[in-house]
Amino acid sequence: MALKNYSTIVDDIQDYLGSNATDFTDALMLKWVPQGLDEFSSFCPNIVRETFPTTSSSKELDISEIKDLLWVDALEYKVGQSTRQWRNFTRHYSTMLSMGIDNAPVDADTGIDTDEALTAGETSIDCDADATDDIPVGTIIRIESELYYVTATGTTLTVVAGYGRSTATTHATNQDIYIPELAYLYCAKTHKLPAVATIVGAATADYTAGVLTINVDGLTSTGTIEAGTTFTIASDGTTTHYTLLDDTVLSSGAGNFVFTPALAEDILENVVVSCDNSTMTPALETLFIDLVAARCALSISTKFIQGIPQSGRNPFRDYMTWWQQQLGITLQKLQNEALKYRKPYTILPRS
Repeated sequence: MALKNYSTIVDDIQDYLGSNATDFTDALMLKWVPQGLDEFSSFCPNIVRETFPTTSSSKELDISEIKDLLWVDALEYKVGQSTRQWRNFTRHYSTMLSMGIDNAPVDADTGIDTDEALTAGETSIDCDADATDDIPVGTIIRIESELYYVTATGTTLTVVAGYGRSTATTHATNQDIYIPELAYLYCAKTHKLPAVATIVGAATADYTAGVLTINVDGLTSTGTIEAGTTFTIASDGTTTHYTLLDDTVLSSGAGNFVFTPALAEDILENVVVSCDNSTMTPALETLFIDLVAARCALSISTKFIQGIPQSGRNPFRDYMTWWQQQLGITLQKLQNEALKYRKPYTILPRS
């Protein structure tokens, strides 16, 4: 992953520009870094796999709530096959995606029913039989229109309600429990570079495997860690990189991390939680620094440039020509890098 954090990247940009604290200020960087991330990601996006439970008898996927989506790069359905099942798709505006398949997905009936009425936001579900074999930990289930993520199984399921963009609601007893088919969307997103100063904190309590939210303190006192930021947990032997699903608004250095995938292992209070510096590789960071420096330089006021001793030359023309050349070189490098994102797979026929 990345070697540099926000501060060191800004320092490198300012050094490239001549360490001019008057014209290329930290405040200016707060403008150009986000704009640079948008432009940079259009060449070399952050590819993130999103898991979508399908809707029975429908070929449509609602993508309206995917954050920072630039485009959908690929669709895999059905998942978990020995050979990946890549499919054609059609995107409708920014809200819906139609899978290029003939046979619509069908939910699988587990043969197990609920044995109690469920309240909105229910965290445990009593079943009419032991669900250990039919509904293992990590399964996404559907009860009527609501999705749940299962974190413990047995005759009582421990669940996260309102999962996968569904709405938490009430349900009468004796409802069928279904398992929806899954589709993977490989989404091109804007890279993340957390701008908060302190991105290493600690869990405020013990948490069990399977949870999707933990509280972390010891971070920067205020600010926002954006959705899409990735983080790791020191004691996690799986070395999983978790991804924030929602913005984390910090208060007194603490905030809730709502993330995916589910927590892989139990963790203890005060275990170190570290946000990644960025979603870029070291090689991409270098290109990003070059891009932002060139854009900043070309945006600078002509008043600053004309202040350079002229000595019979045209400093504005020379300055602009040099930086335009640097921008052109960087854009060419980005175009070459973008070739690596060409799809290396075969699309299956409709089925």
